[in-house]
Amino acid sequence: MLLENDHFLLELTKLFQQQRVKNSGSLSLTMKRYNGQTKPKPQLTKKQRLEQKKASTPTATTSPHSPTTHEVTEYKCLVRAVFGSKKLSTVVSSKDINRFQLAYSNLLKANMDTLKKKAKESKATGQSSTTNPNSNIPSSPTPTSATVVNQQKKTPTTPAKKK
Repeated sequence: MLLENDHFLLELTKLFQQQRVKNSGSLSLTMKRYNGQTKPKPQLTKKQRLEQKKASTPTATTSPHSPTTHEVTEYKCLVRAVFGSKKLSTVVSSKDINRFQLAYSNLLKANMDTLKKKAKESKATGQSSTTNPNSNIPSSPTPTSATVVNQQKKTPTTPAKKK
């Protein structure tokens, strides 16, 4: 459902609260450039492309939709939010983007506190390493005997002297 910018932010706050209460599911947010076009342009058939090439001869006049015309297009930003079967969207114009972005970022900062950390996997063993939930630094895996031997064999080399 397409909403106004302020109403979208209010509904998004409600979605974050619902997600927090249920403690399950995922809320996905997307932003993309939007030019106001609701339907895609159909592809030209071979016959239409040949006709277009013939029409683009230097003696022919240019059509108003030709690539040589310089139309100024004001792009907008399409913001979507999906939680379960509930879908929200809004279109933000370029003149309102700074105000919306500040409010949007504050909303995200306030509601991103329930994220869970992923268990990191160790590359050498393929098992997940244990992390301390109170610390941001994961515990380092213990070195194997092969890595200790490789570290001891490394000696600094000196460049050969020229005669």
